[in-house]
Amino acid sequence: MAQNQIEKINSEQLVEEHADYLFQFAMSKIRNRDLALDFVQETMLVSLEKIEQFEGRSSLRTWMTTILNRKIIDYWRKEKRTQGTVDISDNENSTFTANANFIPKDPHQLSEEAEKRSILEICIDKLPDNWREIVHAKYYDEKNGEEISKEFRITSSNFWVIIHRAKAQLRDCMDKKYLS
Repeated sequence: MAQNQIEKINSEQLVEEHADYLFQFAMSKIRNRDLALDFVQETMLVSLEKIEQFEGRSSLRTWMTTILNRKIIDYWRKEKRTQGTVDISDNENSTFTANANFIPKDPHQLSEEAEKRSILEICIDKLPDNWREIVHAKYYDEKNGEEISKEFRITSSNFWVIIHRAKAQLRDCMDKKYLS
């Protein structure tokens, strides 16, 4: 990233522009408010410490989301190794930890899912800039096609072509990365 761009980024700007999104992302993965807040705080600190390593090949939000996602993956891997579980439910598919956090009986599934999401983020980073931003607007920001078309100044049909092609490219990338 260019030095003058790095100098323009400060902690207040990072928090203001990205904290809410990162918190929602973390909550969707771990569903524990305190842990989600901890992960977002750690992500902010790492982002500020490593901002000079940001190459600008993706949006800053994507880069920070990848950092956050890797922290969550590491957490689930550690939980898988160390977490004792007690089955206190009639439902054979649910297990609760001693501190009452719900986890599936097979923590490997969580680790595998988190790994897939991490690979997906890597694949999204490889999309052309415009496609990546459109995919983020649709799937992460949950905007509708009409809003996105106006924002990016493209036709509705062009929007859908981009989404279709991006999905195909992501599918190919996921297959190559995940199956290898």
